[in-house]
Amino acid sequence: MLTNYSKFNVLNLIKGRRNTKQFSDEDISVEEIEVLLEAAVWAPNHRNNEPWRFFTVRKESPIRNDIATGIIALQEINSKGKLPDLHKKRIIEDVARQPWLIFVYSEISDQLEITEENYGAVCCAIQNMQLMATAMGLSAGWSTGGISKIKNLDKIFGIEEPLKMVGVLTVGYPESTVEKTRTHYNDKTNWL
Repeated sequence: MLTNYSKFNVLNLIKGRRNTKQFSDEDISVEEIEVLLEAAVWAPNHRNNEPWRFFTVRKESPIRNDIATGIIALQEINSKGKLPDLHKKRIIEDVARQPWLIFVYSEISDQLEITEENYGAVCCAIQNMQLMATAMGLSAGWSTGGISKIKNLDKIFGIEEPLKMVGVLTVGYPESTVEKTRTHYNDKTNWL
């Protein structure tokens, strides 16, 4: 029988994972991103169809301008008006400042059940990436907010197959870590 779960490295990794939003200026190498992607593709997936698609955006990529422009356009649509120049400048600077961006998509099938299975598998792939990032001293913030809702991402990335956005990971070295707690599993579990 297992008596001391705190000794297990995987559980400690899970407990140490954070959805970071603030990163240091330290550079991330292509090799580090490749390790995260390697971890992702080992996620469980039904029928072994590997439904994930990744679009990695380096810090110096000119595509970041298109991403910032897309966020500005989205915010202007949502607010039904033009954003002040200072606000636009902050968006452009924020997008430029992020260490790495990984846009993660899931294949869409003409069968709803397969589309849902694919989405679940890609969520597992993202979790693998976040856990691997934690093990490497990195952090990967997972966003399903504005940046993932830019209207012309398919065109920006040259996507031609039917894909569904699962989220955008911002990957870097965390500026700080925040302690977190969770409700005890017994409060969320029915033992039958």
